[in-house]
Amino acid sequence: MDTSYTKNTPAEELANIFMKTIEKEAIIAEIFNFFEFSPIARCNEDPGKIDNPIKDFIDSDYSDINTLVKIINIVKKGSENSEKQEKELVEKVKRFTENHLTENLGIEDIAESIHVSYYYLCHIFKQQTGMSINTYKNMKRIEKAIKKLSLSDAKIADIASNCGFNNISYFAEVFTRFTGLSPTAFKQKIKDMKIHSFYELNDMLLASKMDFKSFLSEDIEKLSDKVFDVSSVNDPDAEFKFLHETAIIEFKNVLYAAWYECPENELMGYTPIVGKRSYDGGKTWTEKEIIAKPEEGSDNILFCPPVYGICDGKLYILLNEMVAPDHIHALDLYVLDEESDKFKFLWSRPIPFKLNTNTVSLSNGKLMLPGRIAEMDSFPNTPAVLISDDGKIDSNWRLVKIAENGDLVDESKLIHPEITVIEHGKILYMFCRNDMRHVPLLYISKDFGESWSKETAIDIPFVSTKIYAGTLKDGRNYIICNTDNLDRSKLTVYFSEKNKMVFNKELTLFDRESERLPFVTACHYPAATESGNKLYIIATKNFETFIKRGAVLFTVDLDKI
Repeated sequence: MDTSYTKNTPAEELANIFMKTIEKEAIIAEIFNFFEFSPIARCNEDPGKIDNPIKDFIDSDYSDINTLVKIINIVKKGSENSEKQEKELVEKVKRFTENHLTENLGIEDIAESIHVSYYYLCHIFKQQTGMSINTYKNMKRIEKAIKKLSLSDAKIADIASNCGFNNISYFAEVFTRFTGLSPTAFKQKIKDMKIHSFYELNDMLLASKMDFKSFLSEDIEKLSDKVFDVSSVNDPDAEFKFLHETAIIEFKNVLYAAWYECPENELMGYTPIVGKRSYDGGKTWTEKEIIAKPEEGSDNILFCPPVYGICDGKLYILLNEMVAPDHIHALDLYVLDEESDKFKFLWSRPIPFKLNTNTVSLSNGKLMLPGRIAEMDSFPNTPAVLISDDGKIDSNWRLVKIAENGDLVDESKLIHPEITVIEHGKILYMFCRNDMRHVPLLYISKDFGESWSKETAIDIPFVSTKIYAGTLKDGRNYIICNTDNLDRSKLTVYFSEKNKMVFNKELTLFDRESERLPFVTACHYPAATESGNKLYIIATKNFETFIKRGAVLFTVDLDKI
C-alpha cells in the first residue's frame, strides 16, 4: 500500500485504495494493521457493531465500497479511543507505582491490581515511555531520594530504606547509575541548590550541572488576597469558545486589552486578534473590536499573540502571523489612529520571531522585545530578543540570540521557552521557563542585550506557560508566573524590595482550591500594566477544561503591599 497515505486520509479515499491494491481476502486484516487496532480497542468495541458490517462486506464478495467506508470509520474511531485508553493505562501504572514505591511489588502484582495482562502491560508501558516499569520505579525512587538528600541530614541508609531500597549497596549502585555520582557526592553538589516540588529526575540532574542564584528572601511575606480585586474581562460565547495569550496596557488613562480567539480549539480555524477597552480602571469593558484578522482566502494564516508598546505618544500593537500553531511566518505592526480611534496596519515583515511580552524600554534609549526565534515557518525554540537601536517601534528590529542553538548543558533542547526581562542597575535579568525541563532559568546581560551568560538555575518556582516581569514606578520589581504545579492551578506574583532584586513578598492571585474564582480550573499566560497606584494583571482563565477559556483581570492595590 502507498505509505504516503495516513490515518487522516478520508475514509472514502482509503476504501478505494484498499480495494485497488490489496487482495480482497486480506482487506480487513490490512485495515486493522493500518490503524493499529489494538486489543484494548477490540475489547471495548461492541462486537456486533464491527462484525456485522464485516460480514456484509464479505457477503458482497468484498465489493461493497460503502460498507467498507463504514468499517474504516469504525476501526479508525476505535484506534483513536485505543490511544487514549493506552495513555490512561500508562498513567494509571505510574500513579500505582509512585503510591507503592516503598513496597517490594513485582510487575505481576501491578498487572493483577489493575486487571490487565502482564505481557501486554510490559509491552505498552515500554512503547509509551521508552523504559521498563522497573526502570521507571527506580527512577521515581531516586527522585524521592534526591529530595530527601536536599531537605534533611538523614543518614544515607535511612533515606535508602524510606525510598524502597532494602539494600544500601544496591541503592548506591542505582543512584550512581542515574546521577553519575554517589549519594554522598550528589548531596554535596546540591547543598546550595533549590529542589522545586515539581522537579522530576531529569530536572534535578540538569539543575545540578548549572550554577545557582537565589532571588527569594528567606522570610518572604505572604500577602492577603484582600489587596486585590478580581473581575471578568471576557467570557466564552457562542462564536468563540477559546481565548488565549492576553495582553494589557494603559494609554492616556484607558486600559487596552487584547488576545486571539478561536471558535473551538487553540489555533484552529479563524483566529482574529480582538480587543476591549476600559475607561473606569477595569470595572467595565467595551464590546469587542477586531484589531486584525486573516484575509479572505488565507485559511492557512493564523494570528498570535498580541503585545503592546508605547512610543512617541502613540500606542502600538505587534502580533505574529503563523502558517501553523507556533510556526511563525511574519511580524506585523499596527498603530492606534487618533482620528478613527481604530488600530491601523503599518507593516508586515518576514521575521520568524515568537512574541512573549510587551516592548521593554531600556535605560540606554533602545527598545527590546523578548521572545524566541526559528527558521521561517518553523517552530521557534531558541530564546532571543529583538532590539530597536533608535528606540522606535515602527523602525527596524535586529535579532540577538540568547541561547545560540536552544541547547542546555544536559544536551536537552529548550522547548517552548517563554522569557521575560527586568533591567536592574543596567544589568538585564532574563527569566526563562521551558517545557522539556522544568528548571526555572536565568540569563544575564551586562551590555544591554548584546550578549548573554550561560543559563543559571534559580529559586523562583515558576513552571508551565508564560512568565511576565517588570519594574514599578517606585523601584520595586515584580514577576508573575504559574508556580508549584504543572497544571497551572496556581498563579503568583512576587514583589521585590525597592531598588533591589530580592523578592520579599508573595501574592497568590489564583489558587484552584480557593473560592475566589468559582468554576475556573486554571489561570495562566499573565501580562501586566501599572496605572496610578494599581497593577493591572490580565490572564487567561479556563472553565472546567482547557477548551473553554476567557480573560480575567486582577487589580492589585499597590498601596497595600
